[in-house]
Amino acid sequence: MVELAALERPTEVVGAAGQWLASQLRGEGFTWARSLAKLERRIGVRREQIHLQSSKWNRTGELIEFGAVLNVRDGALRKWRRANPALTSYVGVNDDWLCGHPLGVLTGVWHQGQVDLTAPAARNAQLEGFLRRLRAEALPWFDGSTEPEQAAERLPSVTIGLYFVDLAEWLVCRGCQDAAARLMRRWLAEDGARRPDFESGRSLGERGERPDVSAGQWVRAGWSSAVLGLT
Repeated sequence: MVELAALERPTEVVGAAGQWLASQLRGEGFTWARSLAKLERRIGVRREQIHLQSSKWNRTGELIEFGAVLNVRDGALRKWRRANPALTSYVGVNDDWLCGHPLGVLTGVWHQGQVDLTAPAARNAQLEGFLRRLRAEALPWFDGSTEPEQAAERLPSVTIGLYFVDLAEWLVCRGCQDAAARLMRRWLAEDGARRPDFESGRSLGERGERPDVSAGQWVRAGWSSAVLGLT
């Protein structure tokens, strides 16, 4: 990373940082897509992504910072959603989406997902620390959704709380109905306030109706549990 300290433009610094991170994570299967500023690992039709999102305030000589955003996308889930429109609220847009977070949301400490490369002399240490966080937090998080039968137990509450519907559809898509039901039960148990809206949505699904486009997440979760046959 010797050349990193000599760079000045934010796009060049973040690009060089991404290339270095990819070189360190090559053994784990990640590559660097420079034009999209992301690290990506492909496992069959599954894509695991770490986006390095540059701050809109970045200026040469003033600020060079990026935040990490984790995504998981699944081509088999897209195929299932397109083949089963009555079982999903997706309509062909972004329909390979499974789950994702800013790294700071996953860890619960926002600044842990931010990397400040403004000071040239500190860039190497900042990136090395960030790489350790990726290995400690991001890679285990990706692993949590690689085995469908274990996902309901291995994924963190923040992911299940935000993406229950997406995860349930993915589990049903993979033929793991029991795992999807366990996921539903965990999601309900972690916040009792979800139950009334969940039951409203479930009633809609049982009557063959769909939630209004303005319906909240908990209503849509209940609807999905009904149409997916989760008990």
